Amino acid sequence: MCILRGHVKAAMIAFASLVPGGVYAGDHEAFSANVSLTTEYSYRGISQTDKRPAIQGGFDYKHAGGAYAGAWASSISWLRDAERGTNVSSGNSAEIDVYAGYAGKARHFDFDVGLLQYYYPGNFNSRWRQAAGLKNPGTLEAYAGVSWKFVSLKYSRALSNLFGSPESRGSDYIDLSISYKARDDLSLDAHYGHQHVKGPGESYADWKLGATYSMGGFDIGLHYVNTTIRHASSVNADGRGILSIKKSF
Repeated sequence: MCILRGHVKAAMIAFASLVPGGVYAGDHEAFSANVSLTTEYSYRGISQTDKRPAIQGGFDYKHAGGAYAGAWASSISWLRDAERGTNVSSGNSAEIDVYAGYAGKARHFDFDVGLLQYYYPGNFNSRWRQAAGLKNPGTLEAYAGVSWKFVSLKYSRALSNLFGSPESRGSDYIDLSISYKARDDLSLDAHYGHQHVKGPGESYADWKLGATYSMGGFDIGLHYVNTTIRHASSVNADGRGILSIKKSF
């Protein structure tokens, strides 16, 4: 995701390598994978695909001791969108996220800490950076979260510039989410987040409401998202509905 000319213009990637789901390297180590199709890729309330469909997927490794690592990818268009009207092209169409961390329990709470690297394949040389008005979009974030039953709270902090926005190192995001299981096959979802952006970018809030229904091994989600970004329609951050279908292995 990127912050462009005082607004946040976000994004992420399209296809993930899959490992065979349910493959166990012993009783305490496991691999899992997932793939999904969605009517658009929305990240922190902003469309990463210019409100067009995206394909996404990822895989994870988890050890019984609590350590984990994984990667996730999705098709995106926001970098190409930022290049419109210029004579440069990064050749980018995807984002790959690589992460590692540790999750565990403390009394009645679950906790999770880790690092997440957003990687954008492409050519972001000095000529591109000058024309687009951005730094290299690759971003490193540290995060820490805590959850209780169906409520979770997560804090993320950028250890680099935030998705190419100049002077934005130290920007942070707070995510409060609820996923309440109304039935075995139906969960009700709600989210509120606040993105604080250092430098010239615009800070804003985003929220999401909807439900996820499980049927035949697929998770079908229908959600409404919106933000408080000024002139939100110009950066694909206005209110809209998103339909997604996900399969986990």
